[in-house]
Amino acid sequence: MLLENIKLAFASLQANKLRTFLTMLGIIIGIASVIAIMTVGNSQTEENARQMAMFGVNTIEVYMWLNNEAEITSEEDYLRSIPEFTPEMMQKMASQFEDRIEAVAVQTYLGSGQAGLEGQDISRVYANCDIQGVNPGYFTVNSANASLIDGQVFNRPDAVNDYSCVVSDLLVNNLFAGDIKKALGSKIDISLGGEAAVSYTIVGVYRFQAYGGFDASAEKDISTTVYIPYVNAINQVTDEYSKKLNSFSVSVKTGEDVIAFTDELQGFLNSILPEDSKAEIACYNNLSWIEEVNENMRRQTLSITAIGAIALLVGGIGVMNIMTVTITERTREIGTRKALGAPNGAIRLQFITEAIIICLLGGLIGMITGVAAGYIVCHFIQGIPVAMSIRSIMISFLFSFGIGVFFGFYPADKAARMDPIEALRYE
Repeated sequence: MLLENIKLAFASLQANKLRTFLTMLGIIIGIASVIAIMTVGNSQTEENARQMAMFGVNTIEVYMWLNNEAEITSEEDYLRSIPEFTPEMMQKMASQFEDRIEAVAVQTYLGSGQAGLEGQDISRVYANCDIQGVNPGYFTVNSANASLIDGQVFNRPDAVNDYSCVVSDLLVNNLFAGDIKKALGSKIDISLGGEAAVSYTIVGVYRFQAYGGFDASAEKDISTTVYIPYVNAINQVTDEYSKKLNSFSVSVKTGEDVIAFTDELQGFLNSILPEDSKAEIACYNNLSWIEEVNENMRRQTLSITAIGAIALLVGGIGVMNIMTVTITERTREIGTRKALGAPNGAIRLQFITEAIIICLLGGLIGMITGVAAGYIVCHFIQGIPVAMSIRSIMISFLFSFGIGVFFGFYPADKAARMDPIEALRYE
């Protein structure tokens, strides 16, 4: 019986090809828009998560600042009140959480300048750079952004006179023609803002990560970071505020609940502040940010998808309309079948089958169109990896089936309840 109904349905659709296609158009547009939107939304969510994860999902950022109740009446009072994580506080934190913290990263920014080969004219062979003082733990916490290719970190990181540095492979390309082995152990002169150059010895090379893309023709002028020992950098800082350690990063060991540990760390650090301190401490973790961004992306995707799903409703109404017209055109056929003994259920199933086939065919074309549209937007327009939503494709297929049953039932039921005598008299 079902196979016979399917054959009758296809015969009816072939007899009215243009009308069938126009009826399916609403379903095609609705399904295609839903799948395309969800594919783009999923791809953006995964790309955002991937980029944020590069900064470490196990990383906690710790900040200290003056609270709102702090009253600063003079410059001397300001200098005394500059928030600072003292060595004693850092030691207490390390002792309290030594089994749970993998590394601590501290950093300070010295400025921008140029690097050149030792003793040579920087204007002739140079590399633009930003100078940043960091501790060895920085390379553990920020392994995704400062991954060592060769060499090591600083020789004597706690010594003021440690003039070693870690540079990017792009700087090595500019100054040493890409020869990393030649660069290691070599000295470079670094000049900040036109000041006298300071000589540093290269002990390590990290892989440069470009964000946002750049013009390859201007690669020589791209500024990359040169890392020097934190203590050495602090010794060169003239601003009193910059000399104070008021922020750092913590890498939590694998297996720890990062979100729970963030709250625990914040509570502990605030508890060891001096009683007369005018500062407060806050901790943030990338995992919370990633989850928040993903949740916002999901909400936006669902909201836009809901708008796109309106086309499905319009398509369903179109199916109901065309099935009503079809039943009206085939009234005498329905009357003949009922006069020959066809039960109401058989009549109802025949027309529901026809409505379902219209929706499934439209849904299939819509799925192919939606997947293609999502791929084109992600790959060619946004330039991000495509994350197909198999779940959305399956839901769309089931939704197509549901639309056929829901919007096809009323016309089919109307046909099943026809009086055979009245139907045979219909002109």
